[in-house]
Amino acid sequence: MDADYDTMDEAVHTVFSHFDSPQQEVLIKPNLLGGFPTEQHVTTHPSLVKALVVYCEGENLDITVGDNPAGRGNLMGKAKRTGLYQASQGHFKDISDGEKISVESDYFSELVVSKKVLYTDYVLNVPKFKTHIQTIITGAIKNMFGMLPGEEKSTIHCKARSLKDFSRALVDIYRVRPPDLTVMGAVIGMEGNGPSSGKLRQIGKVIASDNGVELDAVMAHMMGLDPHNIPMLEYAHEKGLGEISIEDIDIRGELIEVKGFKVPSKTLVRFVTPLSSGYYNFLAIRPRLNRKKCVQCWECVEKCPVSALHRNEYPHIERNKCVSCFCCVEVCEHHAMEVPSRARDLFDRFFLQGVT
Repeated sequence: MDADYDTMDEAVHTVFSHFDSPQQEVLIKPNLLGGFPTEQHVTTHPSLVKALVVYCEGENLDITVGDNPAGRGNLMGKAKRTGLYQASQGHFKDISDGEKISVESDYFSELVVSKKVLYTDYVLNVPKFKTHIQTIITGAIKNMFGMLPGEEKSTIHCKARSLKDFSRALVDIYRVRPPDLTVMGAVIGMEGNGPSSGKLRQIGKVIASDNGVELDAVMAHMMGLDPHNIPMLEYAHEKGLGEISIEDIDIRGELIEVKGFKVPSKTLVRFVTPLSSGYYNFLAIRPRLNRKKCVQCWECVEKCPVSALHRNEYPHIERNKCVSCFCCVEVCEHHAMEVPSRARDLFDRFFLQGVT
């Protein structure tokens, strides 16, 4: 549906005129990638979260707003910088307390999952319309990666390193607790090398569905992509989690394709996360530090899942340890960690020996 940040209350009421509302308790799960200011449009916009909270308060529900960004450090500070803490109107909580459960997957047999996600009656997933340099798109499926506490995410990046493997691992996690409803903020989306360093695009939509896989397929189509060419969606469809052919999805409202929307190229994605893990160390691009932007906050060092970054005068990347998960690129609020071109990466590899 058409939407802007000033009319979010109206958009939310329209959503719940089409879908069942929560009855007793609800977990509103936004995208809190890091402490990015609202104007950067990296995280879920506060206006959407506030409108959802206000609606749920009007229904006298037990409300929790929360996410599990990488690591545990300064959760409330990050939420306040994004505006999500204020938008939650007293309902924002730490949901990192987890429980170990058995999981069906080729990559892990057990996971620690947030108890709040596991046991809340109604999970309301609130992702953002964005691209992703590891998975091409990030939406409903990828946002549910946040059901894992920060440290648990690190093990996934180590065990599932290729585009295919990481995509499948994300779907296996999503299957643990599919959301009851997904409401995607798409007033302003992100194209290019998302999820935090891409360029902003005006889209003017809110997209909602009780099937997150089908919502992601619609988002991919709007980006000009064939959903069947997105490994994450193809695997989710194989697992019976939803339709991904646009003609098989019940779509209400105008379906648009955003003209000229830029997505990560397949070549880049395959160099970032090679299709075959056997060739990973040879093919994968490593992140690069732009010292002019670095403020030495050391967030990248703290969040690296394999301890490939350490403190020097500036953060230092050990190329032989790096698994190219690009968590450092995602969490850098100053955009100092960058995805280099293939030529630049080769130069760094053979002439600088990983010194950045």
